[in-house]
Amino acid sequence: MTELKQLAKKSKNLIIAAKIVDNWRMKRRFAAGNTESLHGATHSLFFTSISESLDYINVQFEDYLKYSGLTVDQLKGMRIFELGFGDNVGVALKFIAAGAERAVCLDKYYSKRDLGHQQQIYRALRETLSDGEKARFDQAVNLETGIDLTAEKLLCIYGTDVENANQLLETEKFDLAISRGAIQDIYKPDAAFAAMDRILVSGGYMLHKIDLSDQGMFRDNGMNPLTYLTIPESVYRLMAIDSGKPNRKLISYYRRVMDELGYDTKLLVTGIIGVGVPGKGDRHPHKEKVELNVDYPQATLQMVQEIRSRLVPPYRAMTNEELIIDGIFMIARKQR
Repeated sequence: MTELKQLAKKSKNLIIAAKIVDNWRMKRRFAAGNTESLHGATHSLFFTSISESLDYINVQFEDYLKYSGLTVDQLKGMRIFELGFGDNVGVALKFIAAGAERAVCLDKYYSKRDLGHQQQIYRALRETLSDGEKARFDQAVNLETGIDLTAEKLLCIYGTDVENANQLLETEKFDLAISRGAIQDIYKPDAAFAAMDRILVSGGYMLHKIDLSDQGMFRDNGMNPLTYLTIPESVYRLMAIDSGKPNRKLISYYRRVMDELGYDTKLLVTGIIGVGVPGKGDRHPHKEKVELNVDYPQATLQMVQEIRSRLVPPYRAMTNEELIIDGIFMIARKQR
C-alpha cells in the first residue's frame, strides 16, 4: 500500500484526481457547517515550538512595518483588519500592544489548535513586551484561566469569507488590512479585494504577503514547480475552488486589480522558483526588481523553458520574469 501511495504521488494525473476528491470533500464539509481545517494551523503543537511561534509572530509584525514604512507611533489608534489569521492572533495582539485601538480577525476556516499550547504562546509573547505594551495586551486578552478575548478590542470571526462578511463589518472602518499566506487561497480574489476596499478608510493600507507557488502539490513530488500552470482551467477549478488551493494568480494580476481600485501600489518579490526554501517567501530584502545571476541563476530560467510549451493560456504568453516569481509582498495605499 505504501508503495502504491508513493507511485500515486509521482503521477500528475493521480495527483489531480486526489485534489479533485479533496476539494469535493471540503465543499461538502463546509456546506454541512463543519469549518474546522488544518488550513492556517501554523502554530500547531506538532509543528512549532513556543520559541518558533514567537519568531514567526515577530517576523510578521516587523515585516508589516519595515516594508510599509509605518512606524510604531503611527499605529496608535489604528484599527486593524486581519484576513486568514489561522490558529493564532499573536500578530493582532502585537498591533494592539503597540497602540492599535482594535483588531478584527476573520477566517473562512476554523484552524485546528491545541488551546493549552496557544495559551503558552500568548503568555510567552506577553513576557517579551514592555510594561505599557503589557497593559494594552491585557485589555485585549485574559490568560488567567484560558484565552478570553475582549471583543471590543480583538474580535475573531470564523466560517465566512471577507466578501460575504459585509453585514458583520458594515459599521467598521479600518486603517490597515493585513494578511500573510491567505490571499492565494481565495480562488476568485477580486471580490475579496473589493470588500477590503469598502472597509478601508481613505489613506488606509493593504499589506498582503502572497504565495504564488503551487504550495507543493507537484513541486514536492519532484515535478517542475510550474506544473500546476499546465492544467486547463476547467479541471483546475475542480481541484481548487472550495479547498484553498493556489488560485494561480500571478504578479500581473495583483498589479492590475490594485490599479483598478485606485491604489498606490508597490509589489516586492519574496520568492523565486528554484531559489531558497520553496513557498516560504523568505527572500530578504524583498525587492521590486530581481536580476539574473544576482537574485537567481540561469537554472531558474531553464525550468521555465522546459515547461513553457505545456503551459495553458494565459501563462504560456507570460514573460520569464513573471513566471519565475513565486511570492510577493503587496504594499498598497488607498488614494480616495
